[in-house]
Amino acid sequence: MGEQLVQLKLPKREYCLDRVITFRNETVVAKEVDDVAELSPSIANTLKSVASFLDALPVVLTERMFGEKLEENIVYSRHGLPVVDQETLNTIISGARVPLIYSSHGGVYVKIKGSKFRELREKMGISRGELARKIGVSNKAVINYEEGESDVSLDVASRLEEIFGDEIFEEASMEALKKVFGGKMKVSRIEPRDALIKSVVQELRNRGFENFVFTRAPFDAGVKYIGENIRVKVALKKDPTSEEVKVAAMVSKNTRTRLVVLSTERVVDRFENSSLVYVYARDTGKVRDLILGFLKREEES
Repeated sequence: MGEQLVQLKLPKREYCLDRVITFRNETVVAKEVDDVAELSPSIANTLKSVASFLDALPVVLTERMFGEKLEENIVYSRHGLPVVDQETLNTIISGARVPLIYSSHGGVYVKIKGSKFRELREKMGISRGELARKIGVSNKAVINYEEGESDVSLDVASRLEEIFGDEIFEEASMEALKKVFGGKMKVSRIEPRDALIKSVVQELRNRGFENFVFTRAPFDAGVKYIGENIRVKVALKKDPTSEEVKVAAMVSKNTRTRLVVLSTERVVDRFENSSLVYVYARDTGKVRDLILGFLKREEES
């Protein structure tokens, strides 16, 4: 895990994220809180939006939920985000072969591989009805397990493991977390308040780009183009301080995202490096053409 893992800790606690973790072509954006009860819906939604833009998994890192200590290797939920302690996150990142156990709707469940479950049941010649009687559930519940409509409680998981072994359970992984929480992470898009950024993203939206707007984040906005074998992400930051540029540049570099700094003061347009560009931003068309140029280079490469 060591050589492949990069952890970036942001210096400002007021951001919607405190850490960016990259490993094996995966990215986690994490918000740290002392107790998950402190997490506001607005911060949660911004974290989801930043994660969607950066192609990352958003998580909340904490040791407590409403005063109670979190259990290790159980994934909790708050405002539609996965909530874990540090040890659980380490387990997920390391790729350790442990089942994904998560808390939801007042219960604790184990994520099941429906297709593997059905395959082994049929291979062993066990009917749905017979299996339902053995594990103490209804026939409908067995069907739901096989079709991925529901997961199993801890006691049912224990009975199933005795029959089929642990290969029917999803391992605690990035992909498994996305399956459990993916439907809860959607956030409604909002229009930028800044006139310049609004004009830029509207023009790019007409060219097939998706736009994102952030508050309490290293970027003010972002645009992303996804095509066949092409993915272009460009973050926008307007009139930042030198410290804000430093933070935004670190995040963009670690997430393979280009950063365009928009300055309303007269500056010489310049490329600091392959991912950081300064632009005199009075001309919306110049910013638009710069970003379209990024796309063109990707298409030609």
